[in-house]
Amino acid sequence: MRKLTSFCTLEQLDSMKQLWLPPQALGEFLMPAQSAFKSDTARDRVLDDYHLLLARWPVSYESRFIDTDFGKAHLIASGNPTASPLVLLHGGGGNATMWIHNIAILAAKFRVYAPDVIGDVGRSTGVRPSYASGGYVRWLAQVLDGLGLEQTALAGTSFGSWLAADFALKHPERVRGLALLAPPHIEPLRLSFMLRAVLATIAPTDSRVRSFYRLVSSLHAPQPTELVMQDFVTRWRSQRQSPPPPPRISADDLRRLPARTLFLLGQDDALYDVNKAAARIRANAPACEVALLAQAGHTLTVDRPREVSEALMEFLAEVPAPAAL
Repeated sequence: MRKLTSFCTLEQLDSMKQLWLPPQALGEFLMPAQSAFKSDTARDRVLDDYHLLLARWPVSYESRFIDTDFGKAHLIASGNPTASPLVLLHGGGGNATMWIHNIAILAAKFRVYAPDVIGDVGRSTGVRPSYASGGYVRWLAQVLDGLGLEQTALAGTSFGSWLAADFALKHPERVRGLALLAPPHIEPLRLSFMLRAVLATIAPTDSRVRSFYRLVSSLHAPQPTELVMQDFVTRWRSQRQSPPPPPRISADDLRRLPARTLFLLGQDDALYDVNKAAARIRANAPACEVALLAQAGHTLTVDRPREVSEALMEFLAEVPAPAAL
């Protein structure tokens, strides 16, 4: 068992208030490392589940690699190649297969690109960049360049929503619509949530990881399939690190977000008080749309996949299509 000395100071505990979805972020404090996987065997276990989920992908897809300065970026592409583009960014500790519940509805309207974010437990190569370096945004920009996308709609969940927002702040001309699902960086996290996350991190038994999933989900949501749950357990127990906690978004950055931005929060999100989060967004970004989804937790794309997909479709339908080249 790892020692908890890294969590002893008040300064470190205060920084943990901005964690998104452990154990990935907690791993940054417990055991800093470059690889997202604990071992090659752990990587093989995760990618075995990846292939099993792709075998159940409800629509046809292409598996593509794009060269970047950080390594090869892998993504899953679905939908009509001539349709308006939509890029989906998954949550921390995950990969592109996390969109399996939403892809059928979204791909009926859009050309959907779901990359495996660099430094996480997917098929993209390259070590995770630091926040100070701006590497995440540069990586995403190079992925879009490789796809030939000068402009796209962009949606992210959990950590992916932080990356989507940061990209939109730095490259507003490239984002024609922004959807932020369960953003982890609006309010400080609850201490009770952090303590449960620490316990599941230092002793990640099957039962404890499943119990933690129930915490971040909603008591009112249907249970995921066993394959999806086992994939969550496998990823949790196989990863060594993922991006550290993203910085809390400032009031000024909230004000600078594109007017065409949707915040979708799960009413039962265990990470923080969603009503306070919604109030903070409305106070600082009144042009943005804020919606609370009932009977959904932090894992709202799994808890209420149809409602989330339809909300995205409705919101993005009002966004003008990119101009023809």
